[in-house]
Amino acid sequence: MTMRLFIYLLCLVFNLAFAQNIKWSEKEIETYADSVDALKNKNQLITTSCMRMMVCSGSNDGYYLNDELVLLDGTYNAELGYSSRKFYFYKGQVVKIVYREHYAEWGRYAERYPPDSIEWDPSKMTYTDTLYKINLGTTTNFYKSAGQKIISTKINQELINRLLNCSVDMREAQSELIKQVDSLKYVKDMHFNCMPIQLIGDAPEICGDPLYWQVVRIQKGIIEVLIDRMDDTTDTEAWVPYFGYHYRVADIAYTSLQEIIHGIPTFELLGVPFDENGCGYCSFWQHLNASMENRLAFQKAVKYWYETNRDNLVWVESNVYYSCDCSAKHPVGGHYELRKK
Repeated sequence: MTMRLFIYLLCLVFNLAFAQNIKWSEKEIETYADSVDALKNKNQLITTSCMRMMVCSGSNDGYYLNDELVLLDGTYNAELGYSSRKFYFYKGQVVKIVYREHYAEWGRYAERYPPDSIEWDPSKMTYTDTLYKINLGTTTNFYKSAGQKIISTKINQELINRLLNCSVDMREAQSELIKQVDSLKYVKDMHFNCMPIQLIGDAPEICGDPLYWQVVRIQKGIIEVLIDRMDDTTDTEAWVPYFGYHYRVADIAYTSLQEIIHGIPTFELLGVPFDENGCGYCSFWQHLNASMENRLAFQKAVKYWYETNRDNLVWVESNVYYSCDCSAKHPVGGHYELRKK
């Protein structure tokens, strides 16, 4: 096989892999993207954030509607400038891409202010600001703009392919994140004290099931998904010590949330008093297991509390555990809590 034929077949397979099955007009795509943006702006989408930086996109934030990915958003920040990309999905297909390049014009700056004669002044730096809007429907529509002016509509297939390849990497990372949360249904032991002790890779010895701690390690990037799972009544094998219940996925999700954010006012949000003169925390378990309505009301209250307080959460380095009586080094090394007034 000649190199030219090999490259042709490789490109053919690549283009087939990204073939769009959504036969929408440009107007339909724009309407759909606008509706996704509106839901995002109203905080009506479930948000996730991958904590590790992506090679192609920098950050990687996902937005979900009814467990379906509808938007990926990533920004790669450089010393001066940035690039950003948004991918709008429908039924697993990318239907729209918005890509921006905002870069420092180093060459132009050097011409105006030679480094050997003029001291560096970042306030005098100028920037390019190029915006690409690409719709992938019945036809491909490609718009390249500078400022408010469209400067080209010629399709740059190489750029489209590169961006689509990035969307695949971002989506795979998001899928791994969601899989970790979904693995909570396999938790067999919710820690109460430091026995049994288990080991996660090179992490310090900690209590409980490694699947639980893998989710806690995601930290802020998975909070909204955990709240969303607070209505999942799937039974797990993990026992609730002293109270005779099995943990549901919803219970483990909330416990994970408590370990990520310390100081959530559980009983205030639950709407029942702590049983100080009886079995203590049993009022929590009895209330939640009494009805699905109680769980849904609790979920709604926790969601409202988080949305109201999210901007006031601060990171605190600490080895304090919230969800167990443990004295080992905390596997995450800290937690979020409300900023002290």
